[in-house]
Amino acid sequence: MKILPLTIGCYTDTPSKSQGVYQTQLDLETGKLLPLELITECNNPSFVTATKSGVYTASEVEQKKQPQLIHIPNVDSPISSNTSLISGDHPCHIAIDPHNKFAITSQYSSGTFDIFSLNINGSIDKRLKTLKMFGSGPNKERQTSPHAHQSLFLQNSPQFVTVDLGTDRINFYCFDEEQEEFLDEPMQSIKVPAGNGPRHLIFNKAEDRAYVICELSETILILEKTLGRWSIKDEVDALPNMEKGEAAAAIKLSPDEQFLYVSCRHQSRISSFKIDSETEKLTFVNSYDTEGKFPRDFHVTDDGQWLIAANQHSNNITSFKRNTEDGSLTYTGYSLDLDSPVCVTQQQ
Repeated sequence: MKILPLTIGCYTDTPSKSQGVYQTQLDLETGKLLPLELITECNNPSFVTATKSGVYTASEVEQKKQPQLIHIPNVDSPISSNTSLISGDHPCHIAIDPHNKFAITSQYSSGTFDIFSLNINGSIDKRLKTLKMFGSGPNKERQTSPHAHQSLFLQNSPQFVTVDLGTDRINFYCFDEEQEEFLDEPMQSIKVPAGNGPRHLIFNKAEDRAYVICELSETILILEKTLGRWSIKDEVDALPNMEKGEAAAAIKLSPDEQFLYVSCRHQSRISSFKIDSETEKLTFVNSYDTEGKFPRDFHVTDDGQWLIAANQHSNNITSFKRNTEDGSLTYTGYSLDLDSPVCVTQQQ
């Protein structure tokens, strides 16, 4: 049996009975999800990211409960797990740079990004800096202050991007890897349409195009880089002809970059788009029931053959076979019970 290890983050607050970060195995022949194993106990590990040096997660709690960045080494590693305190409230995302030297956590409630240095073995060294966002947006319930939702390192240049749902801003920063210097001010700040609430973005491999899922407007923004500057080129509905619910969540590209997928929590569906190879415009293809409720996250496997959805409100993880030719998804019939799963990724 060929299997692929998957790491899953969950909310652990009552009524959830989950205890931390779990691992399952995906059967690459059938799509079956094998029994769960708890790999680390911790509070609300709502985001997990895997590297060759192990798994990183963060406890999504308020400051008085001392949120932490956590490194979980690989099973065969001689080092033990270590942590570092995060300054801010409710860290909900972690980015690791291409050379595994830095990590950035995004604190949703405080609107801050913490930058950490990492040791050569992957363990957390120290917190280098905190970037604080300022401002608000027009949505009186969701945008009264900054809400840091994601940061990403670029693969091809010493830059990273931050996504702020509360102020409708996407900021690009540069940094000096050797000197470990991170500037306070962005090299470019993009103001997205007011009230959109940008949540997550993903770059193409060339890093001259980015796709941004906006949680509140439930639309996708297409960003393009020309002569070193980014600009918004287009905006499309994430789930056309359906009632909106201010709850679009995750966005992923297929490995061949021909298809884009978005999870829509309110509708409990994943929508798929074809990317035109010449114009790079998005064309809506179809949407698929996630066989659960409120899919906060999903993962497209590196081989492009499978999609795994984490359904937070129905407490289950589901697997789909992916057609690499037309991008369509077919439910395998396999579902795994787990309380409040909110992030899924494959091990590196």
